Amino acid sequence: MTAVLLFAKAPRPGRVKTRLAREVGDAAAVEAYRRVGAGVAAAVAAEFDLTVWHDPPDAEREMRDWLGDHEYRAQRGGDLGERMSRAFAAHFDRGDRPVLAIGADAPGVGPAVVREAVRVLQQADVVLGPALDGGYYLIGLNREARHLFEGVPWGTPRVLQVTVALCVARDLKIGQLAPLRDLDTAADLEALGLGRA
Repeated sequence: MTAVLLFAKAPRPGRVKTRLAREVGDAAAVEAYRRVGAGVAAAVAAEFDLTVWHDPPDAEREMRDWLGDHEYRAQRGGDLGERMSRAFAAHFDRGDRPVLAIGADAPGVGPAVVREAVRVLQQADVVLGPALDGGYYLIGLNREARHLFEGVPWGTPRVLQVTVALCVARDLKIGQLAPLRDLDTAADLEALGLGRA
């Protein structure tokens, strides 16, 4: 069964969208993140079972109040790579295939994007959805590949580039989706048509 993992942080001031918050303030940044995350979760869950992997681990109740009735699992581990690796492993261990992870900050992600990712994975080992900032808004795998989450400079414009290099080093066939903008700055807020939250 296709597994879609939504990686999300609890929408707490000072803990999410800190670059955006420096430009528009904590309250506006949190409100924008809440709106985008709720939209992504509702859109994807209209067609796919969604597992919300949340951080911090004690946030399940507030995540459920924000995003609704889904399966919730706490992120565990050090950096984002370790937390993602553990989440993918948990889903592969229970027999899910393929496994796709998305973020809560790219409003263009919906069922059509997930369907396309699943289609691409019929011909590829890895599917990546490039974000305009150099990261990715989606990664999908047909089998476990822990090395794709190791040594990645998370939060930098080199995330996609390094991930592609890790795929190439292991001879993994890569499929890519159309680039999308995610929410990190006031310019993104305007470009996404969200205005000032």
